[in-house]
Amino acid sequence: MKIGDQLQRQRKLHQMSQNDLADKLHLSRQSISKWENGTTLPSFANVIAISELLDVSLDELIKGDEALMDKFNNDDKIRLSKTETIYVVGFILVVIILGIIYSLGIPTSSVDDWMSSFSFVFFIGFISNIKWSIFNKSLNKWAVVFGILMLVAIMVPSIMHEIPDFLKGITDGIRSGYSYK
Repeated sequence: MKIGDQLQRQRKLHQMSQNDLADKLHLSRQSISKWENGTTLPSFANVIAISELLDVSLDELIKGDEALMDKFNNDDKIRLSKTETIYVVGFILVVIILGIIYSLGIPTSSVDDWMSSFSFVFFIGFISNIKWSIFNKSLNKWAVVFGILMLVAIMVPSIMHEIPDFLKGITDGIRSGYSYK
């Protein structure tokens, strides 16, 4: 028997409505409804709470529901969100790259030059793969403020680093008689 059917049967045996059960579990009525309809499956923690609340064994509650058993077997695996993956893998790569750079004695100036080029390409690739409609809806006022501050903090040093070379190129061109027509 599927957990949704078992849950509905046990809930009715205890003369509880979906609202009653949801209140006792601190969930929404819609969650209970989705579990009973088989739209979604409860987490392991919720199955335990249901078992204790309705005084029914876990075995009786989940026996025969292969989909739920598969979900529980996969729940013990560590899964990182996409954002967490960016942070964790990014940090690991930074440590590895810094280790390689310092162990090979590569000068900082040459690292700056090629990393600037790569970072621009990676940034363009990153922003072109964001689903902007979803991203924009998820931003609150403070996220926008910190995003602006982060952009300024990244751009000012980058631009300041390039301005002297740009101006030197212009003045050298003018001195050598090159016209910009």
